[in-house]
Amino acid sequence: MKISKHSPLLWYLCIVAVVVLALILTGIAFTIPFSVPAVIGIAGAILGYYLYTKKPKEKEEKKEEKEIAVPKPPTPYFAHPYPMQKNFTGREKERAELTEWLENDSNSMFVHVAIGGMGKSALAWYWLTEDVIKLKRENPLKGIIWWSFYDKEASFESFLNHSIEYASEGKVDAEKIESRRDKMDELYSLLSGNQFILVLDGVERLLRAYAGMGSPYQGDEVKEDEKKDYNACVEPNCGTFLQMLANVPKTKTLITTRISPKELDDLDGVVRRELKEMDKEDAVEFFERQGVKGTRAEIEEVCRVYGFHPLSLRLLSGMIVHSMKFGGDIKAWTKYNPLPKLVPKEHHILELAYNSLDKKKQNFISRLSAFRNPMDYDAISIFNDFGSEEELNGVLLELVERGMLFRDEKSNKFDLHPIVRKYCYDRLRDKEGVHSKLSGYFAEFHVPKKIESVDDLAPVIELYHHTVRAGRYDEARRLYYNRLATPLFYKFGAYQTTIELLRALFPDGEDKLPRLKNESDQAWTLGALANSYSLSGWSRGAFSLFEMDIEVSKKQDDKTNLAIGLGNLADGQMKIGELNAAEANLRRRIEICREIKDEFNESIGHQELGRLHTYFGEFEEAEKELSKALTLFTKSNAAQSQGIGFAYRSLRSFIMSNAEDTLKYAEESRELADVEKVERDIIRAEWLLGAAYILKGNLVEAEKHLTEALTRDRKINLVELEPDILLEFAKLMFKRNHKEEALKFADEALQIADRCEYRLKQADIHNFLAEFYMGAGDLEKVREHGEIAKERAECGYKPALEKAKKILNEIEQM
Repeated sequence: MKISKHSPLLWYLCIVAVVVLALILTGIAFTIPFSVPAVIGIAGAILGYYLYTKKPKEKEEKKEEKEIAVPKPPTPYFAHPYPMQKNFTGREKERAELTEWLENDSNSMFVHVAIGGMGKSALAWYWLTEDVIKLKRENPLKGIIWWSFYDKEASFESFLNHSIEYASEGKVDAEKIESRRDKMDELYSLLSGNQFILVLDGVERLLRAYAGMGSPYQGDEVKEDEKKDYNACVEPNCGTFLQMLANVPKTKTLITTRISPKELDDLDGVVRRELKEMDKEDAVEFFERQGVKGTRAEIEEVCRVYGFHPLSLRLLSGMIVHSMKFGGDIKAWTKYNPLPKLVPKEHHILELAYNSLDKKKQNFISRLSAFRNPMDYDAISIFNDFGSEEELNGVLLELVERGMLFRDEKSNKFDLHPIVRKYCYDRLRDKEGVHSKLSGYFAEFHVPKKIESVDDLAPVIELYHHTVRAGRYDEARRLYYNRLATPLFYKFGAYQTTIELLRALFPDGEDKLPRLKNESDQAWTLGALANSYSLSGWSRGAFSLFEMDIEVSKKQDDKTNLAIGLGNLADGQMKIGELNAAEANLRRRIEICREIKDEFNESIGHQELGRLHTYFGEFEEAEKELSKALTLFTKSNAAQSQGIGFAYRSLRSFIMSNAEDTLKYAEESRELADVEKVERDIIRAEWLLGAAYILKGNLVEAEKHLTEALTRDRKINLVELEPDILLEFAKLMFKRNHKEEALKFADEALQIADRCEYRLKQADIHNFLAEFYMGAGDLEKVREHGEIAKERAECGYKPALEKAKKILNEIEQM
């Protein structure tokens, strides 16, 4: 007999009930009236103590499990073991090439690219566990890391944390490293000093084409509106780290992906191969191992029709072997199942495999496809319509044998191949009902009271996903607003996660309104998503959302929010150099605020217009606008707005090369930033303080403030200010005559500015690079960067334009 984990508590309550009943039956309860309440009170106290002490114990057990999860080298760290199906066959040529790359090739990275179902993950896993581990090396490997981005908790941040723990043998606590970039540098250092093999499986999940919450249900197709940057990493830091891995000295990195990351295009240190179909001899051997009966020619003919596509062949062999009518005979089976001629081969075999199941099993596997991630037995059991556990077990084993379901025997978790999941999910009836059931299932999961990382929010995120998929969009938005918005946006700066979650509220596309009933909720969602795009460097992605936000405000005749929306749009336009459009929107904002007598928001408009005049090089006009705003903010004691105003005055002085005023206003801005402790304001002030001290020649103080700015910036992933801080670091290193480091900082700043289309920052960085190469005497490079700076500044950024022209004139006179 099985004893439930709840049995001790049930036995305890039963004993208390028996004692109370005995007191009543013996008459003691009537003789001593307080006896029953006393027994119940004592029992309650004991129960309360039990429950109180049980929670820390559970936490301690979870902590212990976490500690055990990451082994120490040289024991391989298989973070998400691949559920290898039986009878893996062949791929000897590909395995030999991988081994040759590992042993003798100087290139640090190998990228296997292929469509879904071609066997990328299976090949990598088999090579790693059968070939590499058994390989007798002259210099033994320090360790092996297998990380699959198909797993729901396998985020880039989680990868960094766990890999640092493993590679450092537990000596470095990654959780205490605040900056993600510092974590990247720490892991790079660990991997550079020792020989590791790093396998990153399913890297397409890091790319824009596959980054949404619906990626588990997605096939190989790429949406038309995503084709421009479909293969770019969603998170800039992730793309940077892939580039770092391509140049790591000792460690080798194998990547499997449906799409090669854009960041690796034309990069030295990278070997790229497209994984093709199975060898025909291997295909025949595989069918024979599977138990298919037939001649070599008969098997080869069928396999050729299906393009020797590994997943198709596994599903096909599974059908033939499980066909009671034909007894595994391929000739008899094909006689009654004509081979396809005009339909896509993979689609045809999936259709055959799905239709070979009875209706009950079809419904069952379609319901399982609604899970985004591997399922344990308890999760699967909520869809058990087969009666007993024995019958369910039989169905699961059959689906595994047919190749339609994976099973990891060690963890006893089940999963579907992405291609199979998509096909089955497309045929799921009552999607909303199934996701409603799953949202109820995940609603029961425990969430820690103290949220210490994004991983702690995983149950809430999963609940949110199924609530959205159930079509309950308004409920999902409330869930996001109440439980996810603050920790994700403000505490962790998890802008990519907020984008992924909020995009799910736009099932009709982001060119349409979110599917919410209340217009105020629509406006809030548009603004929240747009701000996340803007802060993470996707300025253009934010534009259409800000514009829709403006239209909703117009429809509601909400002039206050209309003015705010125009200001937000203008801010984004300034970032990408659309300065004239930004000016028009700011003047319209001021006009609306005057009309409704909203002095505060009018003053914000004047303040932003002052910043814009600074970019135009109209410094007197800038001072007038900033003074107008500061007068009201001082009168209304709006400390944060005053601080931003002083920051803009500092920026004006900085662009004018006025060191004293740059420092004076930056100090006032920093002091006011501490009143409300808005992190973005603190970072801006620290950057300006660093810039001021460089102008004054105090490099020690400059480094102190720039380090503070960069550390804080990267802690919350604030992309918009990172290039500015890095550029000042480049100037600092240049003044110290550390030329190589200066160039490194400038290149890093330019990478971000280029990726995010920050036109004004591009002009500033290219001007610096032109001056850098002027000092090195490389006139060709001076001209190259000077011309780019000039072109970038021709959007109206007059100070940068004048500097670029001056540099170009200087080299013409040489």
